[in-house]
Amino acid sequence: MKPFLRLASVLTIATSALLVAACDNKAPEQTETATASAEGAEAPAAGPFDVNSVALSTASLGDFPYLRLPEGYKPQNSEAHDFADFPFWTGARFEMIEGRVHQTQITNDTGKSFSRLELLRNMEHALKEAGAVRIFDGQIPSDAAHALPEAVQMASLNGIGDIYNGPSQTWVIRQADRTVWVHLYVGSAQGSMAVVEAKALAPTAGLLPASELARKIAADGRVAVPVEFALDKADILDASRPQIDAMAQMLKDEAGLRLSVEGHTDNTGAPARNRPLSEERARAVVAALTQQGIDAKRLEAKGFGADKPVADNASDEGRARNRRVELVRLP
Repeated sequence: MKPFLRLASVLTIATSALLVAACDNKAPEQTETATASAEGAEAPAAGPFDVNSVALSTASLGDFPYLRLPEGYKPQNSEAHDFADFPFWTGARFEMIEGRVHQTQITNDTGKSFSRLELLRNMEHALKEAGAVRIFDGQIPSDAAHALPEAVQMASLNGIGDIYNGPSQTWVIRQADRTVWVHLYVGSAQGSMAVVEAKALAPTAGLLPASELARKIAADGRVAVPVEFALDKADILDASRPQIDAMAQMLKDEAGLRLSVEGHTDNTGAPARNRPLSEERARAVVAALTQQGIDAKRLEAKGFGADKPVADNASDEGRARNRRVELVRLP
C-alpha cells in the first residue's frame, strides 16, 4: 500500500474511534419523571398501574362527586352508591375500584346542541383544575372491553359509555386523605362519566353462630345468612367459610332438621341470568354442607333470582339485603 493511502486509512480509523467515544460519553437525555405532574400530564401505563405514582393534588374538591357539568349539559340516568365498584382501564388492564360511586350519562339541555368537543374540553379543564392526572386516553382494546363480565357491564352501564366503539379517558386525583378515579366517555351525541372515591368496606354483617341460626329457624322458620360469592359466579368466597361451618354445625346439632337452601339476588343484571345464578349459588352451599358430612337428603336447593325482595332495590342498603341465602325449614 502507498504511504499516503496507509496514512489516510489510519486517520479514518482514528476519526471513527473518536466519534464512537463521543457518542458513548454524551450527556444523558432529559426524560420525564415517572410521577406525572398534577396538571393533567400523562402518566405511564405499562404494567399494573401504581396509584402512588400520581402526584398529590392540593386542590379544594368540594362535595362528592366533585365535578360539575358545563352549562348547557345535564346528567341523565344517574346512580349513586355508598359502596360499589367500577371498572377503570389503566392502559394495561381493567382494575375494579371499590368505594363511593357516582355514575351518569351526560346529555344536552333542550335547545342546546350537543358538541363532543365542547363537553370534552370542559370536563378536561375541570379535571385539571382538580389536580387530576390522566392515565389513559384512547380506545380500550375490543377484546378487553368485551371480556368484562356481564354483571359488571350491566352495573356500570350508565357510567361507562360506548367504550366498544369510541375512545375514553381515565383520570386519578390523589390527595393526602383520598384517591378519586374518574372515567370519562364522550361520544358524538351523548357522554358518560363515573367517579369513584376509593375506600374499603366498613363491614356491618357478621357471623351467625350455630346457636343463633337454630334459634331464628325455630322462631321464624327461616334465617338469612351472609354468604358471599365471587362476582357473577357461584364460588363461595373464603371469607364465608366460617359461616358455612356454622351452618354445618347447626345441622349436626339439630339432627332432625331439613332445610331448603334458597338463593336470592337484587334486580341488577338480566333476570334470565339472575335466576339460574341464584340456584347455582344455593347448590354451591348445599355442596359445601354435604362435604362436611351433612346428608344431602336433608337439603334442597332453590333459586328465585330477584323475584322475592325483602327490601327496596332503589338503595344500596336494600340491594345488599336482597342479595342473600336463606335457610328455610322443611316439614
